[in-house]
Amino acid sequence: MREIPIVEMGQAERDEKESFRKELEKVCQEVCATDPERLPKVSIEGFGSFESGFASAGSDMDLVLVVEGSDPNATCFSPLEDDLPRSLEKRLLQLGYGAHLLTRTRVPIIKVCQTPGSTLLSKLRAERENWDRLDRDLKYPHLKKDEDEHAEDDLAVASEKVAEDVATRPVHDGLPGDIAAVFDERERFVSDGASLAAPKNTDEAEIAKADANTTTLTEANLKAGENAQRPRREPWTRERKAGPLDFPKDGVGIQTDINFFNPLGIHNTQMLRCYSLCDSRVRPMILFIKSWAKRRKINSSYSGTLPSYGYVLMALHYLVNVARPPVLPNLQHPWRPHDRYTPHSADRAEVEGWEVDFWRREDEIKQAAHRGTLTRNDDTVGKLLAGFFQYYSSQGGQPSFHWMGQVLSLRSFGGILTKEEKGWVKAVTEQGAGKQVQHRYLFAIEDPFELTHNVARTVTHNGIVAIRDEFRRAHRILRAVGNGYPPADGELFDHLVEEAAEATPADVNPGSTGQAGQQHRQSRQAPTPRHGQAPVQATSLDVTNIEAFPSLGAAKPKQAAAPKRFHGSMKKQEIAEAGEISGEKAKAFLEELKRKRAEGSEQAN
Repeated sequence: MREIPIVEMGQAERDEKESFRKELEKVCQEVCATDPERLPKVSIEGFGSFESGFASAGSDMDLVLVVEGSDPNATCFSPLEDDLPRSLEKRLLQLGYGAHLLTRTRVPIIKVCQTPGSTLLSKLRAERENWDRLDRDLKYPHLKKDEDEHAEDDLAVASEKVAEDVATRPVHDGLPGDIAAVFDERERFVSDGASLAAPKNTDEAEIAKADANTTTLTEANLKAGENAQRPRREPWTRERKAGPLDFPKDGVGIQTDINFFNPLGIHNTQMLRCYSLCDSRVRPMILFIKSWAKRRKINSSYSGTLPSYGYVLMALHYLVNVARPPVLPNLQHPWRPHDRYTPHSADRAEVEGWEVDFWRREDEIKQAAHRGTLTRNDDTVGKLLAGFFQYYSSQGGQPSFHWMGQVLSLRSFGGILTKEEKGWVKAVTEQGAGKQVQHRYLFAIEDPFELTHNVARTVTHNGIVAIRDEFRRAHRILRAVGNGYPPADGELFDHLVEEAAEATPADVNPGSTGQAGQQHRQSRQAPTPRHGQAPVQATSLDVTNIEAFPSLGAAKPKQAAAPKRFHGSMKKQEIAEAGEISGEKAKAFLEELKRKRAEGSEQAN
């Protein structure tokens, strides 16, 4: 546990960030004061790990804008030029702060840095100036889309009327008499079916075969052309390459995200803080897990892995529902250690249509924790961490998390639901206000209050494989250390270093080596035996338990298809090269096929 004092945010850093919060709040209030009739009075408050007690040293600060004296559920800010998000971004840039408004997120967010430097500041200002010069339709494409949809609705109604009129009117209506007579004869001819009769003695099976062969050749030829022209996909890495407007990790002062609407986030933060007060082991354990995830590069929603909040919920689920006896009570449940404490539902509130109800009286929780009435579990932090990594590695024969089918649900009894129960079995794209939000359910963690929100929605296929592999690696390391052997996978807190890899065609699945396409390699040698012992073979881990942990890697390689048989005038060499047939050969074959069909039709007639 010597790692904890290193990663924990100290008081001096907290004070510095609190001062920066006040600076930003002052700027925001000044912007609102310039147009008091339209812009509300606001404050900027901290939430997330900075307020819950789970903040790591050097971590970003999460802030949320709170409207004073109004219903938080009714507050809604838009990305329009004269609304607060754009106005605040512009003012921050004028004052020399780094600021970049993100509008394709669930709610508008301004990313802010304290001292951006001249180069980054110039890029950010140029980006804003370019946006200011855009036409209205380009600034707000979602508004244009709404207008187009209304126009399409009107056009659809008019089209239906025209179609109905045409369908009930004779084809020759309005034409001269001699031309109309031609149409009358054509209608009679078609209705009799004479023109639709098939040629006699035609071998339809042979034509079908030829069609199939032609289709195969054509598709193969097109596929070859597509592969030659298809852009090459950059290899996936756990750490996303920084874009031109991304803030660097260091050298720009304090960094923060200002959320323009997140009332549930404030309640989430308070509940996590209450959990941290229940037991002295909670904070060091969660700080350890967050630091581990950061070093192994699996804690970024921008890169397709899991944000830190997700790891906090994973840890709380283990401490509430898996550890025996439980380390923590479930603060969303009615249980209290004594009837003199505030009863369940006494502090119930409804926020954004969701029920928010948990034991939030911090003084009562501290008192109960001091008296030892919240838990009978006396395990060390080290033992709890070992159990945590074992549970999510889904190895070792103990209770384990089923990644494929289960949902972590902290508010539920037992803490587990199924994806089928939630209807979280297929990715969904939510559209609106000029943005698309992708909801994935490869990894599922239900938000404690907003029950339709998957905290792990940003986790991609590569991301979940990387997360799974790191839990397995951690479990192997802790098991080796527990058995007295040096771990073959390195140290638990080793920094992951990703090597460069060549780009692959966008349609090629490079397969999985257990690292989701990663070029990271770890030594897997057998553990060194103790003095006097026989050599120990490397442990063969059971990774075949599909029920507990199905494979999330690449699809199984397909069996080679039997060679297709071709008929007609193709030579054997041409048949052997059918998979690589050139465009000229395919064209010649098609011409030959058409000629034979034409000859067959003439003979039949």
